[in-house]
Amino acid sequence: MNTDMASLVEKVAGPHLWDEQPVFCFTSDIDWASEAVLEQFFAQLPADMLKLTTFVTHRSEVIEREFKLGHIQRGIHPNFLPGSSQGNSFREVIETCVALAPEATCTRSHRAFDVTDTAHMLKNEFNFKCCSNTITTLAPRISPYWLESQLLQIPIFLEEGSFLYNQLGLSIKPFLNHFTSPGLKVISFHPINMVFNTPYIAWMRQIKDSLSREEFNHISSETIAHKRNNERGAFDLIGEIIELTQQKQYPILSIEEIYEQTVN
Repeated sequence: MNTDMASLVEKVAGPHLWDEQPVFCFTSDIDWASEAVLEQFFAQLPADMLKLTTFVTHRSEVIEREFKLGHIQRGIHPNFLPGSSQGNSFREVIETCVALAPEATCTRSHRAFDVTDTAHMLKNEFNFKCCSNTITTLAPRISPYWLESQLLQIPIFLEEGSFLYNQLGLSIKPFLNHFTSPGLKVISFHPINMVFNTPYIAWMRQIKDSLSREEFNHISSETIAHKRNNERGAFDLIGEIIELTQQKQYPILSIEEIYEQTVN
């Protein structure tokens, strides 16, 4: 018997802080956002207060600066799908991402791609500890659980894109009881949606489809100013969640802290 894993199986059962109250965790998938998008993204968010974990996709001076200032933590956001700009094999993609954030211990794949090949490689060869590849829609009483690869899965409670896709509106007020009940509330959002204040999926899809990959990677502040939605949008949705955590003084943990509190 693997006694170490047997011990971890018992530890994940708790009790934990999130068994008794809502515990929030703020994360962001960078998704190849341009430097102008990232500058505005961090200017709009209290990243350090949120203990924000950014899942990085590419080299960015803005991300590097925010990390060195201690405002953010970093995970990796590998794209294992065909045509990935990060590499032509699972190993090459992981190596590219690890070079961007050598300290990272948590991973979330682009499009939530997750197979045993990548999970085992990340755990056994690159020493990753946890992943966040399950996207739920306001699932109740979320708690981490072990994958067979021995990575700890930390599911997402709300992703802004999925919330928009499911046409649940641009306010959390109709679902407030889900946010105030016990469980982990991992919130995931994207700089592009926050900066452009995306109101619905087709709106952002139209912008992306109008740009080449190169143009998307170099979106300017002028483009943002010209195309930004000035009505209610994704920025307001995430802002409501942040405001709720401040008003109620709910605990905020980084994704790395959730791992440590689970296993210790």
